[in-house]
Parts: sequence; C-alpha cells; structure tokens
Amino acid sequence: MKRNHIVYLTVLAAFVLGNCSFYQEKSEASSVASSPIFSANDVWSILNEQPYEKENLPTTEVTLASFLSSGVDLLLASAKRTLESEADILPHFDKLLHPNGVCLKGIWTIDAQSSYSGYFKQGSQGIIIARASTTLSNTKRGSLRGFGFAGKIFPTLDGDNQQKTANFFLIDNLGGTYADNYTEVGLTNEPNVIPTLSFEALSLIQIAQAAQKAFSSADVNPGIRQLYPISQLGLGGKKPITPKWMKIKGDIKELGSDEEDFRAELSDHLSKNDALTFGIFVADETDFWGSKKWMPLGNIVFSEAVVSEACDHQLHFHHNKFIANDI
Repeated sequence: MKRNHIVYLTVLAAFVLGNCSFYQEKSEASSVASSPIFSANDVWSILNEQPYEKENLPTTEVTLASFLSSGVDLLLASAKRTLESEADILPHFDKLLHPNGVCLKGIWTIDAQSSYSGYFKQGSQGIIIARASTTLSNTKRGSLRGFGFAGKIFPTLDGDNQQKTANFFLIDNLGGTYADNYTEVGLTNEPNVIPTLSFEALSLIQIAQAAQKAFSSADVNPGIRQLYPISQLGLGGKKPITPKWMKIKGDIKELGSDEEDFRAELSDHLSKNDALTFGIFVADETDFWGSKKWMPLGNIVFSEAVVSEACDHQLHFHHNKFIANDI
C-alpha cells in the first residue's frame, strides 16, 4: 500500500473513531479534540496523489449561494473549523473563499539577528509547506485578484520527522489587485483595504460583507492574523517574543513568468529558476506617514510545486485565536 494511502487512512480512521469530531464544512463545523501528527513528507505525499493537468486547471466559482446550505451559514462554520482544528490534513472539504490554489514545499530560513523567539530566531530552519491562492474566483491576470498565502512550518529539516506545525496567513490587499504576477505583491498578516475602482470590485461587496460578518462572529479582531505560533515554535515554556507584522515578497532577482493563471505562473517560475524565493520581513513600528518599518529577517526558498485535488480540498491551516495582550 502506498505511503499516502496509509496516511489518508490514518486521518480517516481518526476522523471516524473520534479523534476528529464530526465535521462537514457544507453542513457544520465542530471542534477537534486531537489530530494525527504527520511529517512533511506524509503531507506532501498526499498533496501529490491527484495532480491536475496543467493545461486543464479547474476554477471553482465563488458566489453568495455557495455560503449557504439548507439555512446553515457555511462561511461561519468554515471560520470556526479553522480556529478549532489543528489538523494538517482533513477528509475532503471545500475552501469557500480561497478555493483555487497551488501548493509549495521548501525551506524556511531566518538568518538576521533580532530579539524574536522561536522560528523567528536567527539560525532557525525548517521545512515549510504553503498554499498560494486567490480570493474568490479569478485566477488569471487581467482580472481583479486578491492574492493569499497560508504557510505551515515544520520545526525540522528531516522530512520524515513527525512534528506539530506553526501556521500563518498572509494577504496582499483585501481590495484586490491587477498585478500581473503573484511575486510582484507584498503579502502581510494585516493587509490593507485599498479599493480598486472597477465594476468587478463593486460586484464583490456583498461577498466581502458576508465574509466579514462570519469572521467577526468566529473571532475578535479578524483584521490581523497574529504571529505567536511561529515565535512559540520549539520554544518550550519560555516567554515568546513576537513581531507584530510580517510580510513576504518575491525575490526580484528571479525571472518572472508569462503564464496567465497564477498557479501555472508559480509552477513555471520554479521550472525556469529551480527556486521560488520570498523574502521574510517583520516590523513592530510605523513611520510618521504610517508606513511599516520593515526589517529583512530571512527567506523562504521553494523547490517543489503541485496543483492538485488534495491541495484544494484536504490541506488545512489552523488559524490561532486573537489574544488581546499580544505575546
């Protein structure tokens, strides 16, 4: 039996036997008491099991109707699941706001000195599995796209080592962008809301309002995704020191891509350059004009990419709850 089949059966068994409480995003979400812990190789194996054809990438359409089923608020259920479940892999589910994505595997490296702890500390290295996505339906350049990035850091360079992960979420602009390439934009944990003047943007207002309502009901202050899971990773019981903001941005030294679909773009970028590099920046303060004082801290170098069924429907990222007195 293939390794990824064994891993999936483990997830399914835990799901059925009660390690994962009953969950179905299209009907309800419930808390997960405990979840199987997998290695980076286990997760990556599952993501590679059913890859899509590059020439025929599916595009899932997002509408207001897709947020409701028999009177159930699916978006609220999804938000609660993201907060409650720490699982890296779940049985098949639908991503309601970021349904179209590409999964990436590489190395997270921090090489700059700072006061930060955990996997923000100088010398930290770990495997990272991430999912780059667009908000809602648009995937091709020329249309309004909101780029998103979810990262999952394994505190090890041993791909077979089973470790609990630290997850984080970044977005470029909640108002969307007409940038030609994913690697052009800076993605942060407290994105700006810069409206884009277009009829396309106006059509998204109702969806944005529904999303805001769901997120606010599930957690306080959903506008910022705090970073303490990274600063706590591998720290033990010591007090973490966490930056307030983080940003990643593509390395301008690497060649871009002419592919229209961002998923094909990032895969093509890797095949051309043998690497897909994002710089890691952090900040705690703003200047007189309100601009964040970004400090370079390290980089993420991806070496593999896959667009697949499991990338869109099984890979799960835990969103930590907001802490009023940030740590």
